[in-house]
Amino acid sequence: MRITLRICALIGLAILSYLPFAAAQSSQVAAEWALYNQIMIIGIIVGLVVFGLLFYAIIKYREKPQKEAVK
Repeated sequence: MRITLRICALIGLAILSYLPFAAAQSSQVAAEWALYNQIMIIGIIVGLVVFGLLFYAIIKYREKPQKEAVK
């Protein structure tokens, strides 16, 4: 449930980042912000994939409890 909320929040932030700003900007500044936002979104996606794989590996390869030898 929590991960669903976090993913929805990230999607909402990504959508909000594409809304136009009310402040007047030159075309150069607008291009720089567009590049910044694009790099940020790519970084967030890569980070989510890396953390997902990390948690998958932690769960899959965790140490299994050993049964004690019968004496």
